[in-house]
Amino acid sequence: MYIRQVFLLALLAIAILWTTPAAAAEPRPNILFILVDDMGYSDAGAYGGEIDTPSVDRLAEEGIRFSHFRATPMCVTSRVTILSGMPHQASGEDYERVKPLPQALREAGYRTYTAGKWHAGDPHPVSEGFFDRFHGFLGGMTDAYVGGPDWYLDDQPYGDFDEDFDSTIRITDQSIAYMREALEMEQPFFMFVSYNAPHHPLQAQEETYEKYRGRYREGFEVIRNRRLERLREMGLLHEDWKPAAPGPEIFRWDEMTDFRRDTEDMRMAAYAAMVDEMDQGVSRLLAFLDEQDLHDDTIVIFASDNGGYYNNGSIHRHHLQIPWQPRSNQTVSNGWGWVQNAPFNYYKQTSYEGGLAVPFIVRWPQALSHREGNIVDIEADFTDLYPTFLEVAGGLPPSQDPNDDFKPLTGLSFLSALKRDEAFEPPPRFHWFTQSRAWIEGDHKVTSFHNGPWKLFNLKEDRTEQFDLSDRKPELRNRLINAWHNYAEEIGMQPEERRPVHDHQHAWGWHRFGMVLPHFAGMFPENGKLVDPGSDRLELRFSRPVAFSNTENRLIRLFKVSDDETPVWELDPDASHPSQGENVARFENIPRLEPDTHYYILIDAGAMKVGGQATGPINDGAFWWRFRTRAD
Repeated sequence: MYIRQVFLLALLAIAILWTTPAAAAEPRPNILFILVDDMGYSDAGAYGGEIDTPSVDRLAEEGIRFSHFRATPMCVTSRVTILSGMPHQASGEDYERVKPLPQALREAGYRTYTAGKWHAGDPHPVSEGFFDRFHGFLGGMTDAYVGGPDWYLDDQPYGDFDEDFDSTIRITDQSIAYMREALEMEQPFFMFVSYNAPHHPLQAQEETYEKYRGRYREGFEVIRNRRLERLREMGLLHEDWKPAAPGPEIFRWDEMTDFRRDTEDMRMAAYAAMVDEMDQGVSRLLAFLDEQDLHDDTIVIFASDNGGYYNNGSIHRHHLQIPWQPRSNQTVSNGWGWVQNAPFNYYKQTSYEGGLAVPFIVRWPQALSHREGNIVDIEADFTDLYPTFLEVAGGLPPSQDPNDDFKPLTGLSFLSALKRDEAFEPPPRFHWFTQSRAWIEGDHKVTSFHNGPWKLFNLKEDRTEQFDLSDRKPELRNRLINAWHNYAEEIGMQPEERRPVHDHQHAWGWHRFGMVLPHFAGMFPENGKLVDPGSDRLELRFSRPVAFSNTENRLIRLFKVSDDETPVWELDPDASHPSQGENVARFENIPRLEPDTHYYILIDAGAMKVGGQATGPINDGAFWWRFRTRAD
């Protein structure tokens, strides 16, 4: 009898070993994933920036920095990509036939939490298959001091916004509480900290803001050049890469009025203060790990969800925004967006490197102690996080489970590249967001925005995307374009989402006009373009008739950047205007455009109707009409 009992116990032990994930034989690390919102590649000190980010810099010193990590063009697409393990368009915002990352980690024994910004598609954060606990807001942004109606604690609406409420502090507090809960439950945790900072509205405490006031008075070019120099010293900017020059959409600092330069300093000071306070939150998260003796047992990852950006606003109101007051809505201009994304071209929402390249830091003392402070050129992106986290957890990829009908993951685990410095060969990468698309394969990339012509770049030789190789390598360009279309069709993209591109390239900001100008079709001079001097007309083209009836006291004005008080020309049109009933609103007999001059146009909301619909404002925020004339 005794021998039989021993034999049965031995069989039971063997069965337990066979049914336990392989990684469970050794303690699995906790995962603390910190995602910030709209922070540029070169904002943090560890990536060349002048903003005070000692905690992020500490992570870089104790871990490794990625030089070639890519997000997606937009915050929502990045979040869905992280949680689904495949490009946003492939997974869909409803996650059909997708096993969400939290579910896979929960099956591997992890407790899963998220705090902060959700903005990751249709499901609620604690719906079936997603997180165990959630505290934060569902939409794309929040007021830092008064929250909003989309805040939740788990599945219950949350409205406890007292006078001391601060979203960055609350997100940090709740993240620490969740990690403490997992420790009490004796489970490894996956803690997804999703800060709103530094997404607008740019809100920070007065003391933090005042620390940066005046730091940016030297202007876009000076600040950016300093960042470029530090990037070179760090080895993050190759000597052969030509940094992207400012486009015609960016005002030149020396042409702006003193008042406007001071306002721009205010705007960037608010942004820097928000980054600073986010870094203070990171400091508290790291301090908790130290206090709980979790420093060695926790993987900490820091990343931004996409490149830097500018946003809405009005030239008449930028100087009135008070960052430490509730309901203020300060934003940065695209000049600062250009600085944030140094050395790259363009911004969030494009699939140029300015929209995709982000800071990405991994600290994992247990596995990376031999590489502390290193910079690695691993070309990973957000699709690779799911399989990497899953390998860390010892879980089974969805496509390998014969009982499931889930779509396969499209990324690859880079765990071996982290732990053993093995080569990582990235698969081809697909990107898409409304007007933006790209296909990256090997050293080459094709990209298009606003349905303009595809451009081809060699990222190894020209990662700042300054030299289009389309004419030199048309066969390669066409092959990569076809690869994008084939993949788009394979994942079920609708034809209108993968429509053909045009030969004409609309400049940056084009996509905004359709939001405020009904039936908009075009303009002259073109927004965001370098144009010939000498013209004496402006025009807006529509697919429906224009009417100026009952639009009194709603002005159309043309300004030079060098004088934002006195318009070069203004008009209060009425029904007697020659364009009444036409499809083109023509404004003639303006003073001829001078050479080498930056102009912008303000149009009051309701200054015209198109197809019976009133137009919105062209306000020099995100909805702007500006252009620069060529020098003689």
